[in-house]
Amino acid sequence: MVTSNIVKIGRVARDQAIRVFRRLLAKLTPVLLSNKVELEDNGVMPQSITHVGFHLTSEVGANDALFKVRVVPVKRRGTIVFGRTLAHDEVDSGEAILLYPGDNLRFAAGSMSVSIEHIDGYSEPGPDGYAPVSNTICTWLQFGPTPDPALFRLLFATARRLDTAHALCTAVLEAVEDRLDESLIEARARIFEALGYAELMCVAFNRAIVMIDSLRVNFGIEITVPETVQTILVPLRELRHAFEHIDERAYGRVRGKSTQEALSIFDQEHLPEGKLRYGDHVLDLRTEVVPALVECRRFVFGIARHRSGGAISGGAAKLADT
Repeated sequence: MVTSNIVKIGRVARDQAIRVFRRLLAKLTPVLLSNKVELEDNGVMPQSITHVGFHLTSEVGANDALFKVRVVPVKRRGTIVFGRTLAHDEVDSGEAILLYPGDNLRFAAGSMSVSIEHIDGYSEPGPDGYAPVSNTICTWLQFGPTPDPALFRLLFATARRLDTAHALCTAVLEAVEDRLDESLIEARARIFEALGYAELMCVAFNRAIVMIDSLRVNFGIEITVPETVQTILVPLRELRHAFEHIDERAYGRVRGKSTQEALSIFDQEHLPEGKLRYGDHVLDLRTEVVPALVECRRFVFGIARHRSGGAISGGAAKLADT
């Protein structure tokens, strides 16, 4: 791996982020070698470099990594070895850049590229297909070309709400699973815990959808609501309002008016099946909420990529001699 000597990359002004990256290669020093390279006939062990890491400080061993990118060899010209980054969708052969004593490693102009897909690669999708997106949005929109600061803040806030809603949804579905040898008291406590998670999930997810919709009005971003999201809009909104104003519902009122529907928010007999109910509205967490979360995540990622650019490039620099 290679670590940078750029200090506080994540805190520099956003209009400096690209300039920082373009200067980055000139300040790199290899610090991690591979022990998986065979000795040559002359007994010399070459250095093996597979990644370039981007860090907040120059302190070796510090827990300050932002991300790393895969680098591969291009060609050798005498003692000069040329490298490049591996594209995010390129098949990785596993080949490393090998440097022998006296070699110089260089990257030609445009041969070093970092994309938002590189950053997103650190977020592995879970069994339900959702992958956290907050770190991707935060890291890329600080490091890469940046859109309107207000758009950055809105996208980041939306990403956090989506990740939180997904974590809460997962917690609900895990909590409603039956347990062996569980007493009735323990089972009731578990279901009450699940209901608490469900309440907060509705609040977080509903607000995320509201913020996504605001992109159309405030930033002129065209939004086509997928059917998976369109299906849950009304029941999610109604459940969110009922849960957030449950004190009023306890008196049987909705927006100051008495109604029998208000009390239905307390009847969650279908929660063990992964379903929430309010009045005539039913929301299935497994078949409706999770797919909608995945679709909203895809949309937010796409907007970040489109508005900030998918990649930035640098190069025309060399590393320190080996």
